[in-house]
Amino acid sequence: MTPEPPAGPSSRQLAGALASNAATKRFNIVGALVAFGVVLAIGAPVVLAAIASMVVYTAAAARTMSDAAETARVTAELESEQQS
Repeated sequence: MTPEPPAGPSSRQLAGALASNAATKRFNIVGALVAFGVVLAIGAPVVLAAIASMVVYTAAAARTMSDAAETARVTAELESEQQS
């Protein structure tokens, strides 16, 4: 009998890894900071700048999480961690 190959990462592990990856991407963080600065520079209140930066950050994180190349990279990282 040949041993079964190890199963890939669970959907819960993959979702967590994708969320963590999206939350820490430099592009997403810089985009939120730029949005915050631009809204402040045009004279809007800090609360509005914070809301705008959260919207930009959320959209950028969603884009990162739905990117097929990022998903493949994160999945490969998880599989290599499971094998070691």
